[in-house]
Amino acid sequence: MSSQLAVPIIEFNPFILQSNPSVHLPSANITNALYHLSNTLGQPPVAPPVKVCVPDVFDRTDPHQLHYFLFQCHLYFCSGPTVFESDFDKVNFAITYVSGVVQDWLQVALEQKDQGIHYAWLYSWPSFVKKMHICFGILDIVAEAAYSLDHHLHMDSDDQIATYNIVFLWYSTELQWMEDAFCHRYYSGLPDCIQDIISTCEGGKPSTLQTLYSTAISINNHL
Repeated sequence: MSSQLAVPIIEFNPFILQSNPSVHLPSANITNALYHLSNTLGQPPVAPPVKVCVPDVFDRTDPHQLHYFLFQCHLYFCSGPTVFESDFDKVNFAITYVSGVVQDWLQVALEQKDQGIHYAWLYSWPSFVKKMHICFGILDIVAEAAYSLDHHLHMDSDDQIATYNIVFLWYSTELQWMEDAFCHRYYSGLPDCIQDIISTCEGGKPSTLQTLYSTAISINNHL
C-alpha cells in the first residue's frame, strides 16, 4: 500500500503586512521546496493562492477616486481569471461596489434591462469603464492632470518622496509631454534641499526622468 505525502498549501497574502507588520511570511525557499516536492511525488504543482482586497465602495463623492476604484477591480479580476471569464461577470462584480448616485444610476439601467431596454456597456467591461469615466469621472482628465502638475504638486522637506513620485507618475501618465518638460516639472516640485544638491551634481542635472527619479530618491535617503 503506497502512502502519499500531503503537501500543505501556503497562503500568501501581501496585504496582511499593511495591518500587521509583525506577521512573518513563509520564506520563498520553503514554498519552492514544497513546490518541487509535489512534482517529485508525481502530484500536480501546488500554486499558493493570492488573496486580493475587494475594491473600496465608489460613490462619486470624489471623482478622482474612480481611477483607483477601477484599478482595484482590475487587480481583483487578475486574482481570479477563471471566475471573471466574461465582461458581463466583471461588470456585475463592479456594480456591487458602488453606492449613492452611482448606485441610483445603475439601478435605473438594470430596471430598464428588465423591461427589454439593454445597454451595451452592461455587457462590455471596456464600454463600462468608458461610461463610468464619462458620467462620474473627472470631466477633462488631461487638463486636470496638467493643472495639478503645474500648480498643486509640490513636495515639502518633511514629505515622503515615494508619495511625491507616485502622484507625479499618476498625473504624468495622462499627458503626452516631452521628457524634458516632465523633468522640468518634476525638478520644480522638489524641495530646495534636494534641488540644491541636484543642481550641483557632477555632470549637470540629469536629463532623463528615470535618472532624475533615482537621483532625487538617493539624495532624499541621505538627508
